Amino acid sequence: MNENMQSVFEPVLNKDEKIIKVFKPNKAKMFWSYVIVVLFIWLFLAIFALLTISDLVKENGVGNLFYIVIGVWVAVYILVLILFSVFYHFEYKKTYYAYSNKRIIIRHGIIGTDYKSLDIDMIGAVTVNVGIIDKMVRKNTGSLTFGSMASPVGTGAFMFAFGNIENPYEVYKEIKEFIDNKKEGK
Repeated sequence: MNENMQSVFEPVLNKDEKIIKVFKPNKAKMFWSYVIVVLFIWLFLAIFALLTISDLVKENGVGNLFYIVIGVWVAVYILVLILFSVFYHFEYKKTYYAYSNKRIIIRHGIIGTDYKSLDIDMIGAVTVNVGIIDKMVRKNTGSLTFGSMASPVGTGAFMFAFGNIENPYEVYKEIKEFIDNKKEGK
């Protein structure tokens, strides 16, 4: 395991805690997830805006206004994609996932660096999700989500997930085996 990848968790490790393995999200999958989410949100807003503008054009007969608004809309969309690309770059650089002998740890952030963790003993469920974007990117990616009584699987911003990781089923087996062995006292 790369020592540099392990060192990003040093600020939050306990004295007797050891990192077992570190994961980095797949860069292409993470990027396309950003782009597709932005595209769907933007398309929804564009349809709403176009319907509103077309009503104005019908009522007022202002044909050039329609083309001006479309031009502005496209320019703003391109600007938003550029900004998302910048955010993506900073987030990708800071995103790492790890599991230690005591907990799973997620490191992420755009401006600052944030950590969140979940004790291994508290994990009650682990799920694997391979979605449509994973299939479209064709990089053998997916996400692992960890749940506990305090933070069930699928609870929005508070969920503990290793997103966009490669070989999600193998990683699932590896972490699940570690969790099971730890709980059995091995």
